[in-house]
Amino acid sequence: MHSTRIAAAIGLAALTPLSAQEKADDSKLVVPPVTVIHNVHVWDGTSDTLKMDHDVLIVGDKIRKVAKDIPTEGTVEVDAVRKSLKRVADAPGLEAGRFNFSVKGEDGKVEKVSAKVSIIDGKGGYLIPGIIDSHQHIMLSKGTGPKDIYNNQLPYTPAYNAIPQGQTMLSMGVTTIRDTGGNSVELGMAIDKGYVDGPRIYSSGAAIGCTSGHSDFGGQAPGQGQRFPGSSAEWAATLNFMALADGVPQVQQATRFAIAQGAAQIKMMAGGGVASLKDPLESVGYSQAEMNAMVEAAKDYDTYVMAHAYNDESVKRCIEAGVKDIVHGHLLSEETVKLMAENDVWLGSLSSPFGLMEVPWFTEENRRKGKTVLEGYANVMKWAKKHGVKMGFGTDAAAGMVDTILYEVEMRTKFFTPLEILKQATSTNAELLRFSNSRDPYRAAPLGVVEDGAWGDVLVYDKNPLEDAMVITKPTEHLKLIVKGGKVWKNELE
Repeated sequence: MHSTRIAAAIGLAALTPLSAQEKADDSKLVVPPVTVIHNVHVWDGTSDTLKMDHDVLIVGDKIRKVAKDIPTEGTVEVDAVRKSLKRVADAPGLEAGRFNFSVKGEDGKVEKVSAKVSIIDGKGGYLIPGIIDSHQHIMLSKGTGPKDIYNNQLPYTPAYNAIPQGQTMLSMGVTTIRDTGGNSVELGMAIDKGYVDGPRIYSSGAAIGCTSGHSDFGGQAPGQGQRFPGSSAEWAATLNFMALADGVPQVQQATRFAIAQGAAQIKMMAGGGVASLKDPLESVGYSQAEMNAMVEAAKDYDTYVMAHAYNDESVKRCIEAGVKDIVHGHLLSEETVKLMAENDVWLGSLSSPFGLMEVPWFTEENRRKGKTVLEGYANVMKWAKKHGVKMGFGTDAAAGMVDTILYEVEMRTKFFTPLEILKQATSTNAELLRFSNSRDPYRAAPLGVVEDGAWGDVLVYDKNPLEDAMVITKPTEHLKLIVKGGKVWKNELE
């Protein structure tokens, strides 16, 4: 009865006649912002040189023009949208215990209008595409360990903790991330709608792994490692961090469920890991048949599988299955790295996470595994470059280490030129993310480049990062302008 009265009250309110002013406001014209960033040297994300003394015109959320001497006065023609506001159009009353009504649609009418130009003087700075991090876990916050995930976190806690982490990433110039395991689909949607600030998110949803693998965050008590109502393993899956799947049918189901939940791509736990309690680095997570099943299920939905893997056997099975990208890979032999190159398998996020050995909840075994992994970083980097493995830029700087997200730039200066690092972190990473095909949430425009029609994600530094990549690692000192989706998020050029 109580809910019925509330419904009736809402309906009566909806039937109240609209005032003349309300009727006049029923259709609102939304005009996109128009911004010209002038007096900058532009690096477009793919070229080997700068475009000197150029301007960039951004209309709405996309770049419209990159050229010299774009007019900075007057107006620009834009597509404005006249949106009909949602209003109850017909409420006949309570019928058979249900309150029936219809609502006007939100689809708007596009109109050509002239919009005033906002001018930003780049002051001779260096404009580049927004940085992309291909390996993040935005939903893991400071101090979050396996026991926190299944004991101490209610469903909304990860999201509340993730919001400031996303803002920190954005303040450092990271405008896009690939989340490689975590319940970040809805956070990405909230960011896209402007509810909160943060990077674009290519979410994998729950990372899929086997019992006693890198996805097994179930407790050690009897029954807690099994997926049944009330178990810690089931709670980890409920939070959509990790999913346990054993055998071909379960692997297929878990893959399809991640896609149903909105995953852009699939994350497979193909072997042991550092920040987990049950799986040695030497372990192999899945049989060949299980890996084949996951890749096939993802391919059937027009996307790809990336695999968490460190050792040779795990990666060889991944290559055989058709996995597109290996994340980590620190313990590989040169032979296996060469095999990756021959099969066009990416090394999307080989990294040396800063502070890995200081994670507060690590056991001695976790620290041993971490030390082993860090020791393998340099060799695999050298072999990957030698054999031409396609390299993305990913940091894995999660669980409170987000403020060290750019430390990987410094680590890579030992192996790559500033230009090579910048390409990895922009246009090359964008190429990797595009393997999600029709699942790509940002397929409407090019990403990781500064060109006509691309997303309006740009950064302006006061020093040239193509000469010194360390400029990128000091955003509070050198990063003067951050624009994401045409919205000016930081401007220290005024």
